Amino acid sequence: MITELGRVIKVEDGFAWVETSVKSSCSSCAAKGNCGTSAVAEAVAGKTVVNKVNNDLGAELGDQVEIGIEEDTLIYGAFYLYLVPLLTAIVFALISQFWLVRFFPINEGIVILSTFVGGIMGFYFSKHKLQSIGADRSVAKLLKIKFKAIDVTQV
Repeated sequence: MITELGRVIKVEDGFAWVETSVKSSCSSCAAKGNCGTSAVAEAVAGKTVVNKVNNDLGAELGDQVEIGIEEDTLIYGAFYLYLVPLLTAIVFALISQFWLVRFFPINEGIVILSTFVGGIMGFYFSKHKLQSIGADRSVAKLLKIKFKAIDVTQV
């Protein structure tokens, strides 16, 4: 399970909206001066992400909570989001380059166009496949309440 700490910023209708900060380990890396990833990490430093989770544990506004998502769900999603469109683009490029050339003349523009068509078809296939796995499996879950918020009006 991949976990993250966050703060509840809204509670409504059995759901909690948990704000987590985007983190990077680039600041401790020795190669950060020569790395493009470090530049991207600096650009998103300090940004936050809000996740909607089922509030099964009764978290309240201001609580620090731990949310998580299963590793296999993350890997499954990454496979369909990144690899499938790339593979379909390559397959379409190879088909247009080596198989369609038997039937009519193929130039470089047609190969490029078929590569884009393959990538777009891969994205649409992935989109429908990922929607079919169900929201209960692909949504982060509220694992535990780390710290309860202190109500200063009652002190």
